[in-house]
Amino acid sequence: MMYDDNFGDYQCDDNAQDREDTAAFYRHVQRNSVLKTCSICGRKVRLLPHYDKCDSCCRKIENGWQF
Repeated sequence: MMYDDNFGDYQCDDNAQDREDTAAFYRHVQRNSVLKTCSICGRKVRLLPHYDKCDSCCRKIENGWQF
């Protein structure tokens, strides 16, 4: 399983092409991510340059948490 602070868990179907496409996207995101501070929780995380919130905080917002 693959995880990062941009998109969380990466899910793959059982077919080989989907696994390779997902792995290639994951590697692309990791290559382009930089160390940043999440604007909500303040943790140091690796995010794409145009993101400012980590996946775990975004999931909480989507589930109704208020900060």
